[in-house]
Amino acid sequence: MRDERGFTLAEMLVVCAIIGLVMASLLGLVMSGQQAYWYGTTQVDAQQTVRVAVERMAKEIREAGYYPQTPNTVPSTCTAVPCYGFNAMATVASGSLTLQYDWNGDGAVSTGAVNDPMNCATGTTCRGEKVTYAFSSGQLTRQEFGVDGSPQVLASGITSFTFSYFAEDGSSTTIASAVRTVAVSVTAQSAGQGAYVTMLDRIRLRNR
Repeated sequence: MRDERGFTLAEMLVVCAIIGLVMASLLGLVMSGQQAYWYGTTQVDAQQTVRVAVERMAKEIREAGYYPQTPNTVPSTCTAVPCYGFNAMATVASGSLTLQYDWNGDGAVSTGAVNDPMNCATGTTCRGEKVTYAFSSGQLTRQEFGVDGSPQVLASGITSFTFSYFAEDGSSTTIASAVRTVAVSVTAQSAGQGAYVTMLDRIRLRNR
């Protein structure tokens, strides 16, 4: 006689339950991996956005106060030695600052575009001598006066932004003429409520 033994319904239910548990565990691992990948991707995106903005600011802050003429150091007409024709910064605040330059070497800071012999074609105007960086409503903007008609967005998704200013001796200051170092702190979140990234930088003015 043939052996007609098989699985009972209870045994089949137990097997299905075990397979279900295994599949649920595998699904959890896959979902965790996808979440980690998404988080890492958004972190890289946010970091790249912040890095580009901070690097551009750092370059322009270092150049602030560019003055091709020899500084005036005559004590009777200068209260600080060396004495420059203008401050490297026109305004300083925790959420904004305005940088100043004398690209064309005329001894004055213009609010319009000027010719820069190093970066403009001969006889043309292509650079502004005042640049303002400002943070508002989650956006970091930059406006180059005489070039930009309105502030241009450099980075968005910023949750926190702060400028800090320091004098020659390292003490904190809010006096534009005394600033020699600028510290920048930026925290941003990537699109889609992704990762948060914080970047800090401390920039020394080269022309003061």
